[in-house]
Amino acid sequence: MADAHHKPQAVISKTQRNLKVGYTSMRHENSTTGITTRYSRSPSLHLKGNWLGEVGFETGTPVNVKVLPGCLIILAQETSPPEPEIMQALRKAGKLSARKQRQITDLIEAISRPQKQNGN
Repeated sequence: MADAHHKPQAVISKTQRNLKVGYTSMRHENSTTGITTRYSRSPSLHLKGNWLGEVGFETGTPVNVKVLPGCLIILAQETSPPEPEIMQALRKAGKLSARKQRQITDLIEAISRPQKQNGN
């Protein structure tokens, strides 16, 4: 019987893809007149398809490309968790005047003190 908490491994539809390097047309213009002076071609490689998601390259995934003669190695980078709101607020507070920073420090110290409970 299958383990209820077992996650099956992802199945990769194909482990090799045959693609072709194409080109991207680049327009060059005169910076003062804005008139096109020439077009040039730059090599371009488009990777697309559901297979990218199957192997960990979901939309928005940052990648690192290692470049060797005749070889490209594309690695998905770990995404860092979003910064907590408190850290964003503290970063903003660090840009305030010294007086306002003291006020924030005093407020944090005041709300951090243990509350005295009435013995009712």
